[in-house]
Amino acid sequence: MRCVIRLYGHKSTEEKITNEIYDLITGKGSKPYPLSITETAKTLQVSRDTVYRYIRKMKGVKSIPISSGKLVLPKENSESKFYRFSSSNPIISDPLVSEWIDDLLTRKSGEQIKTWRTRLRSVESVCNTCKILPKKLLISEKNTEIILRQYVKMYRHGNALRDNRGTKPSSNIRNVTYYRVQGVRDFCRYHGMSWPRGTNGIMSQKVQNHGKYSDIRLTDEEINKADYFIKERFGIDSDIYRWFWIGIESCARLGALYNMSLDYTKHVSPSNKTTYIMTAFETKTRHIKGGKWIKYITRKDTQKSIDLLKSRGHGKIYESTLPKYRFNNMISNQLKQIYSHLGKNSYFQDRPNHALRHIGAHYWLSKTDYNFGLIAEVGGWNTIDELKKSYGQIPPEKILEIIG
Repeated sequence: MRCVIRLYGHKSTEEKITNEIYDLITGKGSKPYPLSITETAKTLQVSRDTVYRYIRKMKGVKSIPISSGKLVLPKENSESKFYRFSSSNPIISDPLVSEWIDDLLTRKSGEQIKTWRTRLRSVESVCNTCKILPKKLLISEKNTEIILRQYVKMYRHGNALRDNRGTKPSSNIRNVTYYRVQGVRDFCRYHGMSWPRGTNGIMSQKVQNHGKYSDIRLTDEEINKADYFIKERFGIDSDIYRWFWIGIESCARLGALYNMSLDYTKHVSPSNKTTYIMTAFETKTRHIKGGKWIKYITRKDTQKSIDLLKSRGHGKIYESTLPKYRFNNMISNQLKQIYSHLGKNSYFQDRPNHALRHIGAHYWLSKTDYNFGLIAEVGGWNTIDELKKSYGQIPPEKILEIIG
């Protein structure tokens, strides 16, 4: 007996279903933005395997390209991202919130601030939990503080209303409070009500753990031990070797490392020392020089590893074709192995990638007799103060060496 094919509850054909899947994935269907494979499956009420089966049947113009065995899905533009976001966050329809969002999306010389979604969700969570309209946050500073205290109490008892993303509520009440207050203060400041810098109490915006990890580093002996461990376990021509050492010498953040081009300019000094000059783009400092920072790779073994990969025609600093989240998991696990071998726990295990930025700061500072101005430029810190406070605590042995 032949199986009846249905589309949205009606009899259909394979061709019509294939075309509908193509239209949904490419943003030409019933939704004004491209859907993921999972979203497409939910829309059609079929399994992901069924969607993939129909994708394999696509031919000609209406087909999804494949690169390195992976589907090349269309990227969602900023307009459709906002449409999708706003459709699940009805608070945007409030005039006061809508005007504030317009500011968040254009605040940085016409570009959006990175945390605009988080700030909006914070205001939305506070309003929904405390059952108030956004305008109630603007009555007075005292009234807003009372609302925030009420919100924190309800959050502690598990009564806070959150967005529908399905993420688990955080148990870190300090972080929750910090981000909720950040969103509310931003909303209030835009509408002319602000709290002075240094405010204490519920409305405080003191950065959590600021400067607490400025001593995170590896000694020269530990760095050499890590280098030997990586070569023995993974090899010099491995993604983790390049990631570890480029991460240290560039001090680049995770996203910048992941997108970093393998291209370089070779510089040879009068003393015949070779340096590979590379480029990294930091989205966090996109408002400064477009986020572009020059990086200097000086170690011969790192240069050798780069050239081995480059000789095989690759354009990034890694060879893996894993999806981004799986690649990040793989690299994080390998970094944790390295840190465990060195006997490093706590921060190194909790933030294995960002630890490279800390290690890199001390690596370069120790080589330049703690020239903070130079290393702020080399490592991509916007200010010398930020480098000093959060990354560059001078080790006791260095101080003892100076004071004799």
